[in-house]
Amino acid sequence: MFIHFKRKIYHYVNHGFNAWLNRRMPSKANQRLAQNNIFILPTRFGVAFIVFILLLFILGTNYQNNLIIIMCYLFSSLFLTTMFYTYFNMAGLTISATGVYNGFVEETLFIPVEISSQNVKQSFAINFTEHHKVNLMSVNKPHILNVPVQFNTRGKHTLNRLIIKSEFPLGLFQCWTKLKFDIDVICYPKPLKCVDVTQGVNLDDANKRPNGESSHRIKGEDFYELKPYKIGEPLSHIAWKHVAKGDLWQTKHYSQSQSHYNVLSINDMPSHSWENRVSNLCYLVLQYQQAGIEYGLQIPGKVEHNIIAINSGENHLKQCLTALAICDSPQINT
Repeated sequence: MFIHFKRKIYHYVNHGFNAWLNRRMPSKANQRLAQNNIFILPTRFGVAFIVFILLLFILGTNYQNNLIIIMCYLFSSLFLTTMFYTYFNMAGLTISATGVYNGFVEETLFIPVEISSQNVKQSFAINFTEHHKVNLMSVNKPHILNVPVQFNTRGKHTLNRLIIKSEFPLGLFQCWTKLKFDIDVICYPKPLKCVDVTQGVNLDDANKRPNGESSHRIKGEDFYELKPYKIGEPLSHIAWKHVAKGDLWQTKHYSQSQSHYNVLSINDMPSHSWENRVSNLCYLVLQYQQAGIEYGLQIPGKVEHNIIAINSGENHLKQCLTALAICDSPQINT
């Protein structure tokens, strides 16, 4: 009961504090540390140091020992001086971070964060979460730090606030800030191996062909025309005989009377779990891409008729993986 009450209080306080931070320190691509976004508090060592000074002062006044009282004043001045040094070591930093980043579930992504300062700054710990930290010993010129993040669920995620801490120079005070940046992460589903039940393509054999090429062509497709080569199209579709003659690069296109065989559908996946079906589709998309086979995708989403048209290339792969990452889970009959 007490633990539940404690967690509820912590959640309430944390929610209120984050709401206050959003008003005081809104999201920006570039942030400069100053008085309005820096916090400073004594560390545990600093609190112990204060207790030591108080005990020393009580001892000096009790025994009327001027030497002990002078030491007490000396330590107090050191304590206050350290507080100012700790603050000014942090003030003046400029931090920049923005963009949209892509990765897979449970994969560690590295978000580039640029830190710069006109003056030399010392000893920082930087992180988006409490589990992954990056230590920076000094800043005397612009630095690009790759801060690691990780997500356990697919979808579009907004990063937590960037936490920057410093206990320089003596560890008596901790100076820290929590900055919000315009950063989104699209987390692709984790690939889950399965059999291609749509057409039984032997993807492993296709992947083993020289140079990653594949001679696979969907049943019922006939040669249709040649078109100028576009970057990202599979090399297996290039008309190499024409290239050998010195002609421009062209790709072979086939009539797709049975093109629906190329469309990977969520309903054709063997698993009963929706998330496993999405992971199965992710696996097949990656396999088709690696084998150089054109493919489309059919899942619930915002694309027309819930189908991503048959295509190939890196941009097409990114479009399909993004659709898999953000697709909703409907009530499906299994």
